[in-house]
Amino acid sequence: MTNPDEIKEVAIIGLGTMGAVIAQVFAQNGYRVKGYEAHDKALQTAQKVIQMNVGALRQNENAEINSVDKILANIQYADSIAEAVECADIVIEAVNENKEIKEKVYRDIDAGLPANSKILSNTSTLNIFPLMCERRLEHTIIAHWFAPPHIIPLIEVVKGEQTSDETVALTMALMEKLGKVPVLIEKYIPGFVINRILRILGREAFFLIEEGVITPAQLDLAIKASIAPRMMVLGLMQRYDFTGLDLSARNLQDKEFFDPPLDNEPEPLVSRVKKGDLGVKTGRGFYDYGDRKIEEILRERDIHLSKVLKETAFCYQKKRLV
Repeated sequence: MTNPDEIKEVAIIGLGTMGAVIAQVFAQNGYRVKGYEAHDKALQTAQKVIQMNVGALRQNENAEINSVDKILANIQYADSIAEAVECADIVIEAVNENKEIKEKVYRDIDAGLPANSKILSNTSTLNIFPLMCERRLEHTIIAHWFAPPHIIPLIEVVKGEQTSDETVALTMALMEKLGKVPVLIEKYIPGFVINRILRILGREAFFLIEEGVITPAQLDLAIKASIAPRMMVLGLMQRYDFTGLDLSARNLQDKEFFDPPLDNEPEPLVSRVKKGDLGVKTGRGFYDYGDRKIEEILRERDIHLSKVLKETAFCYQKKRLV
């Protein structure tokens, strides 16, 4: 099976922050979804999040009321993994980033899933292939979504050593049908691609802040007014073509330029964690969000992200400058 139109039912195992909205995305695209969440409180939260997001669609003048009601009707909730996967053509695993938990979930999935159904893990860092039952490896792949999953288009698709070409082709086609932008990563590496790049950017950012070179707000402004828009057009590697590869090679030899030290406990980050300032979820991090409700902050973020992506979609939907 390589045609996403042949998929009739999708199982989502784990309805936390990502899993709930992934279920919503599939339902919006006409798929029947069966979700399973082991914790009652998380399940209740998931249902509220889906209701809230679909309610936002209802307020959109371009969304038909009937289609919005159908989205909710497309999602059912199972009482067990076995019930969720028994008729599934594909399974999306979105449980905690814990090897022991995932390994047990994979055993439960294997026990009830039809033989040729596909298993897609939403892990953001883990090598899930050694945890998977041997007979399922050709049908297993990583499909890593980014938050918020109903808005950010990128999906990192990571092959395992035994992942079949059919599984790769189906996953890529399915994500495109969902309106996403799948990028194929040929082999597993910890953190995949984007989180590895973000890790390097973070090291430099924390170093600059700790050294008193720039404040967090001024650094963000600098990024938004330079790197961010340029990357939308050129990405990372094509920028070197426009800079000139010879100039870029010379820049790496500049002896006066020094890189930040390797530091896995940067003071600007660790000091805030110790104070309990964990970001939006606590109301304060590098910025102070006051007494605003987290739902309000996230909604505002999503509105701005949607506007940006709507205006810049041409950058990743078509080949540009080539």
